[in-house]
Amino acid sequence: MTARCKKRRNKNNAIRRAKNKVKEVKKLKKMLGFIEEDATEGNLMDKLKEITEQKKKEQELELLKKEALEELIKEETKEIVNHEKYVTVVHPKTNVEHKYNTKTKRDQFGQYPVWYNARKARKKQLLREGKATKRKQFRGKRMHFIDRTCNWKALLGK
Repeated sequence: MTARCKKRRNKNNAIRRAKNKVKEVKKLKKMLGFIEEDATEGNLMDKLKEITEQKKKEQELELLKKEALEELIKEETKEIVNHEKYVTVVHPKTNVEHKYNTKTKRDQFGQYPVWYNARKARKKQLLREGKATKRKQFRGKRMHFIDRTCNWKALLGK
């Protein structure tokens, strides 16, 4: 930054400060309470009280609305039945009754059934969500005795 540029900027800032000084002093005095805008001391306090009362009323109304909404939600959720389905299976050897949740595949003891394969289930879920794809079969002419990795065209050319 050149000295001339800095000098000009400082000069302009000084002019701006002098111009705005009157406004700033008035604003500060008003904030501190030395100046009251066309109102007496009691009038100003009344205004403040009215504003605080309005805010309190608004907050009370908001609380009432929230409570009413919560009550409505509770009433509506009471009517909704638990949609989780359970399947009961009796173990043939031990005669213990297991209630399996169809969504989580777990019983009341937190155990999975014997036939459950977690990796397979995860793969199916990814396929359903579209995050994974099935491997496509090899299409084309391939001799059954030649592996895909070997150079079979060279072998046939001999």
